[in-house]
Amino acid sequence: MRPTSTPGGTRATVGGAGRCADRAAPVLRSSAPRRGASGRPARPGGRRIAIALGLAASLAGGASGAACHTPSSDVDGGDLLGVFERDAGVDASRDGGAPRDAGGKKRRKGADAGVEAAPAVAAPTTRPPSEGVCAAEEGQPNRELRRFLGRPACRDARVLEWRDADGSPRYACVIAPRGLEARAPLPLVLFFHAPDDDPTSVDKKTSLRKLTARFDLTGDPAHVGFIILSTQGRALKGGRYGSVFDTDFTGEANVDVAAVDHFVEELASKGLVDRRRVFALGNAEGGAMAATYSMIRADKVAAFATFATVAPRAAWSCGGPPPPALMLYRACDDAAPCDEVERWLRARDALSAETSWARLGAANEDEPSCTVRNRCTKAKGSMHHARWPKPREDQLLRFFAAHALAVSAPPAPGAAVPPATNPDDEP
Repeated sequence: MRPTSTPGGTRATVGGAGRCADRAAPVLRSSAPRRGASGRPARPGGRRIAIALGLAASLAGGASGAACHTPSSDVDGGDLLGVFERDAGVDASRDGGAPRDAGGKKRRKGADAGVEAAPAVAAPTTRPPSEGVCAAEEGQPNRELRRFLGRPACRDARVLEWRDADGSPRYACVIAPRGLEARAPLPLVLFFHAPDDDPTSVDKKTSLRKLTARFDLTGDPAHVGFIILSTQGRALKGGRYGSVFDTDFTGEANVDVAAVDHFVEELASKGLVDRRRVFALGNAEGGAMAATYSMIRADKVAAFATFATVAPRAAWSCGGPPPPALMLYRACDDAAPCDEVERWLRARDALSAETSWARLGAANEDEPSCTVRNRCTKAKGSMHHARWPKPREDQLLRFFAAHALAVSAPPAPGAAVPPATNPDDEP
């Protein structure tokens, strides 16, 4: 039995059934002997007492389960470098990536979704693409720049260049597995970096590059792997950050949206992208851009995921639910407070949006609740906010693998990789 946290309470998962409880369910420990401070095995009598207490707690929890109440009870729920290896089939030991139904409850796959040893891909959930722009237009475009940002120093990646409608040079880094043409078309992950970062953060903060060659998002052995496209933000005036995206303007004329559109089409026009499997992923405020882009381009993005992100300004304006989402967040985070993220979760539940989530502790473990404010200091919250959850990347990718857009299958590629740009050329 393993306790599974939910925003607003703790649910104990036992044999595939979910049960609400007013406190964390007891966990059955390993039978290996415990050791005291001296290093000698603890006396067996202590273990018998612990087991007896655990059983008593289980009986007490069962007796009170029908009457339990949590704060959310009232809510309806150029060198493209890669290493070609066989997927190691890393076990997703967390259940935070399990899809949630329209009521906000996690849907389980098999007898015990908490320990999933199944292949990375089963039959994905497909949804029809939403027509038109699905974010109500708000705000004004921010065209005032502090300076032009230079070409990002992405290592072993293709750097694409373009000028947007405001005349600003735009760049994006493409990270893909070796032998891309033979594998293509492949799923595409749009990575939106955090403020003060740039596309090089894919390598500096994450280990996603290592997975591009061997993680299967399609279930087709001929198309194992995926492409990462990371577009660089702009140095906007009025902000204290270096490179950001304009998420305050939610109109279709947003030049950051246009830049991503251009780079996606540059790859897709060469037959490299599986248009059924385009996903958005963002870190911190980059997650707000991932969510915003997924609503403005709900006809192109199958699902999105965020880490340490609060709700963006963009509001869903189309019929039906917004695109599926996975949200990872810290129980203690000063920039993306836990309770604010959970308000976003409840807002998506109200729209019947499929939303998976995981509330993380300092070591990326599941936390049963948000950390109380007097225990979440500014220093601790800042540290947690800045640390990307590498151990959860497998969970992120499995979530993406479970979703696709119901559009026509992409044609076989008939062209090579986009030509490299010369670092000395003018943008």
